[in-house]
Amino acid sequence: MKFSISRIHTRFGIFRVVGEVEFSAQSDEFMYEKVEFMGTDGWCDMDLESPHTQTVLSNIQADFINHLQAMP
Repeated sequence: MKFSISRIHTRFGIFRVVGEVEFSAQSDEFMYEKVEFMGTDGWCDMDLESPHTQTVLSNIQADFINHLQAMP
């Protein structure tokens, strides 16, 4: 399922996310196309290859799941 979250508040900050997710009983797999965080000067791109970005995304993945499941 393709998704686009225009603004989501998490304990790690505010994010804007575009990607695709496959929900399954075993685990949910996210494929991110673009992730941005709200910095002091506006939206800032995150390097999807960076280990730091991967750690942040894994820590807030539950927030994305909850947001997507709440969508009509």
